[in-house]
Amino acid sequence: MNNLSPTEKKFETYIEKYLNSIEYKSIHFEKYDRTLCLIKDEVLDFIKRTQEEKWNKLKDAYGEEVERKILDRISSEISRRGVIDVLRNQVSDRGVYLDLCYFEPKSELNPDHLSLFKSNKFSLVRQLHYSTKNENSIDMGLFLNGIPIVTMELKNQLTGQNFKHSENQYRFDRDPNEPLLQFKRVLVHFCVDNNQVSMTTNLKGGKTRFFPYNKDIENPPVENDYRSSYLWKEVLNPNSLLDIIENFAHVSNEKEYYFNETKQTVDTKKFDVQIFPRYHQLELIRNLKEQIKDDGEGNNYLIQHTTGSGKSYSIGWLSHLLTSLYKSKDDKKRIFDSIIIVTDRTNLDDQLRGTVKSLSKVDGVVFGAERGSRELREFLEKGKDIIITTIQKFPYISEDIVALGDKKFAVIIDEVHSSQNGELSKELKRTLTRNEDDEEEDFTLESYLEEQIQTRGRQKHISFFGFTGTPKEKTLEIFGTKQTNNKFKPFHVYSMRQSIHEGYTLDVLQNYSTYKRYFKVKEVKEDEIEIDTAQGTKEIFNYVDSHQITIENKVKIILDHFFNKSSKEIQGKSRGMIVVKTRKLCVQYFKEINRQLDERKSKFKCLVGFSGEVKFKGDPERYTEKGLNLTIGHDGDVPLGLKNPKYRLLVVANKFQTGFDEPMLQSMYIDKTLKDVQCVQTLSRLNRTMSGKASTFVLDFANDPEAVRFSFQKFYQEVGLEEETDPNTLYNIQTSINEFKIFSSEQVEKFCSIFFDKDRDEGNLHPALDEVVDSWNALDDDEQREDFRLKVASYIRLYSYLSQIINFSDVELEKHYIFYRYLSKKLKPKTKEKVNIEHLIDLESLRIQKLHDHIDPLEKTDHEYEGISTTVGTFTPPAKDLLSEIIETINSRYGINLTDDDKVNIDTVRQKIFEDEEIEKYMNGANSEQNKQDYFKKQFDNVILSLLKDRFDFYKKLDENSGLKNLIFDKIYKDYRESKNK
Repeated sequence: MNNLSPTEKKFETYIEKYLNSIEYKSIHFEKYDRTLCLIKDEVLDFIKRTQEEKWNKLKDAYGEEVERKILDRISSEISRRGVIDVLRNQVSDRGVYLDLCYFEPKSELNPDHLSLFKSNKFSLVRQLHYSTKNENSIDMGLFLNGIPIVTMELKNQLTGQNFKHSENQYRFDRDPNEPLLQFKRVLVHFCVDNNQVSMTTNLKGGKTRFFPYNKDIENPPVENDYRSSYLWKEVLNPNSLLDIIENFAHVSNEKEYYFNETKQTVDTKKFDVQIFPRYHQLELIRNLKEQIKDDGEGNNYLIQHTTGSGKSYSIGWLSHLLTSLYKSKDDKKRIFDSIIIVTDRTNLDDQLRGTVKSLSKVDGVVFGAERGSRELREFLEKGKDIIITTIQKFPYISEDIVALGDKKFAVIIDEVHSSQNGELSKELKRTLTRNEDDEEEDFTLESYLEEQIQTRGRQKHISFFGFTGTPKEKTLEIFGTKQTNNKFKPFHVYSMRQSIHEGYTLDVLQNYSTYKRYFKVKEVKEDEIEIDTAQGTKEIFNYVDSHQITIENKVKIILDHFFNKSSKEIQGKSRGMIVVKTRKLCVQYFKEINRQLDERKSKFKCLVGFSGEVKFKGDPERYTEKGLNLTIGHDGDVPLGLKNPKYRLLVVANKFQTGFDEPMLQSMYIDKTLKDVQCVQTLSRLNRTMSGKASTFVLDFANDPEAVRFSFQKFYQEVGLEEETDPNTLYNIQTSINEFKIFSSEQVEKFCSIFFDKDRDEGNLHPALDEVVDSWNALDDDEQREDFRLKVASYIRLYSYLSQIINFSDVELEKHYIFYRYLSKKLKPKTKEKVNIEHLIDLESLRIQKLHDHIDPLEKTDHEYEGISTTVGTFTPPAKDLLSEIIETINSRYGINLTDDDKVNIDTVRQKIFEDEEIEKYMNGANSEQNKQDYFKKQFDNVILSLLKDRFDFYKKLDENSGLKNLIFDKIYKDYRESKNK
């Protein structure tokens, strides 16, 4: 072969040369002991150099057999406990505790520790002959003090092979029963080509699952080097690997619930998973480590990590890093006294708590505040290292906590956008800010208000770390990193697109069908009445959607789809979720689904999930989740119930739409309007992966497909904010409120004085507010009153938000905020008159028809919000229409009024199109699908236009009802494509 030809061997040599330059020593494979899985000389040399006294003790005990005995002991301990545990926690032999590596000291105050750290020796073996049965070899093995920690199969793409060929080598040519390849024997196995990398920690033959290990979806180009060079330059350099072994690599004892066919019960299966940090996790923690050292405490960081990012581990690693983080190696006091992990769930996230605890190297580091606010307060006062709690607990301790003014806190918030309610955030900051000296100061209204103001804005001793995959505008401005151009961006991103691309989550928009319901409203026979258009329309739709006939029709569609399609997925184990908009609908759907399941003689039932209790007018029974589930034989936890094949469907209202993790959930049936974050989070219940689950299904009765697509598009890649909010907007709102002249500054002052009086009589709060309410009621008309109420609401909302970002110095703003907060509770909007529309609906005409079969793929673009809306609330009188006009509008949109003549005309249109040779020629040509559809639509419109003279009534009906026209087009186009494809 020409020496200039690229080869795999040359790729190996290139990597070896670089590793040699960073202190890796090359060793011949013959020095490797295949049975012990050790480079014996390297292990013994390390022990003799660093632990002479221990070596001599063992020498005295074993005599001439000392080397063999020690090596056998180390090898058997690695086999039994795993390489991670052995490297971290010593090996004991005859009462002698041997260290097999030394980690980097947190400070340089101990020169002996530093010297030991520098005594670690890294080595590499090319063509590592690992097998005890044959001469098979792995391209490269990396060793720490003679102990194997990494294996790599390398491929040079210029020879026609890539990392996928490496994966298949590990799967089919490397026996996982060989000593070196057994689980937990090394940290990780890498598959590497010139551009890409993948990894696994557990070889299982043909079932081995490899995961991408790239910097992004595709690794960026590198000048004069391979795109995959970050692996050996960043990840595999000696300091990096020691950091990974000490702080990241982890064996997790996982728990999985499954249905035991033998016992016919839901059982628990436990198994070990070896964790090696993914590239984005390693990058996040290391970038934060350096940034916090530069910034110190008192800053905010937004981490946009989507589902599938391994967020629990990222939070766990970050919390442990922060407990031992010093600004410099000379510092004796760490940056943060306590790390507080806040979840927005009322019940602590067991998985998150378990993960953080499992990452502890010693006991007594992680504390879950489970027994109320008193326990949380004690943990904070004692300076416990890591405290896990819910944001709901902070308000209860804000008045009691003391002696925390001089402490420094890091607060990590899981799903940060859900937790940023202004008042809860304020209480959290007050809790961590109070100083025991406060009680001794002379109390004045001004000083107390100044404290209120200070505890709202950024605090110099509190750093916030917010994790979310769906950041909103406010989240970006509060937690995001401000750029030089005043825009805000996340500190770090692991996007939805990357998670889907890497196979950690599924694309839930791939199989998405939307349905629309059509019905007629009867003409009004009694005297005309004029009502709010939006209210009237809403009441009509609510009536239709909650009617038994509608529910029966939708349930039939759902069950037809589930039985014919979904139920066969995941080897017949798939589950389905029905999402409805109210708890009452939840009860109705539950009853109807189970009734129809009984009719079909189905072997399974449908569970229900909602909070609280539901009561129907005229029905004395109070319905609860537990009570309803008991009627179908399930007593206990709903998520565990869904593991049982007796229960394959679950109907929910709000509950289980977020935070519910069931990989067998494969289909979703939506009868609820979903927008933005709620849309993404609800549909993402489907995206968990598992063996045999290749895709998902969604049937949507309530949402426009373009709106769903837009919700996902926002969060598909990086999300940013174009500009910061102008705080002067508050003064503009204040001015517009003052123009009503219904209260004075003296009244505000009087109310605040009473409010902040600790010994106040509660009754004294009301007269000051009631005077203003009387003036408000005396305003000329409803429009003025509503206009004032909306402006007050705008002030409350904007001040509550802005005060989280900046420290105002204007006490008057705070006074008005407090005054408005309580005044607003007494300003009640005018109740809308109820219109009885039940007798108007003709549900015999109800049709539920499929409209769309797909959603267009998402674009590879970032999203940038324009800015926080600071529009002052202004009252716009509701549009009013005669009830008959509302009915006409609804009928034109949702009623299909086709006569027999219309049906003949539709058939004529269909026949003309099917017989048109030009259409057939274009549709069979090499045109894109979109161009074909556009051309077909143009010809369809021409045929309709040709009916203008002879069939004017039909033409006019279609011309005035675009929805009906589009339905006819969709049907004919679909029929045409199906007939020609046969």
